[in-house]
Amino acid sequence: MKKKMILPALLALLVLSVNSFAKEAKDPGTTDARKPVTVTSDTMEAISNENLVIFRGNVVAIEDFTLCSDELQIRYSESRDVKEIEASGNVRIFKDDKTSTSDKAVYDRAERKITLTGKPQVKQCTDTIKGDRITVFLDDDNAVVEGDKGGRVKAVIMPEKKCSEPRQEKATSEEARCKGPR
Repeated sequence: MKKKMILPALLALLVLSVNSFAKEAKDPGTTDARKPVTVTSDTMEAISNENLVIFRGNVVAIEDFTLCSDELQIRYSESRDVKEIEASGNVRIFKDDKTSTSDKAVYDRAERKITLTGKPQVKQCTDTIKGDRITVFLDDDNAVVEGDKGGRVKAVIMPEKKCSEPRQEKATSEEARCKGPR
């Protein structure tokens, strides 16, 4: 059974990577150009008839941000373009000097937005925001924080920003960032 699953899974990943690369190569100067999504995990399952690939265990996904989780589902269109990435379980997202944590995150690739639910929190330097639902718009560098059913939003904004030195990406691997504390 495992051998039967490996070939379709590898083909699905190859098609996903080639399509992403082809888009970037075709329009290198446009904002629509996307980098390929690179995913590592303990296991992978491809369900071709549902246009779905599921990664489980120590998942690390890299596009122009790094996403770490226990499970990751990638849904793709009929043309094999990545439509949506859904992460669940111990979700951590790193982009520039921002770190987001939640129980679940859904990345809409066309709209370039990530919706965090399940105790979501976003930190930038020493500032923190919390709510019941946080939507991060990647291209605008904006976020909307919502309370649910009378819930409140909480923001802690420090008077002095204590940002760490810019990370040296070569010194810190993406996997190492994922293994750090939540």
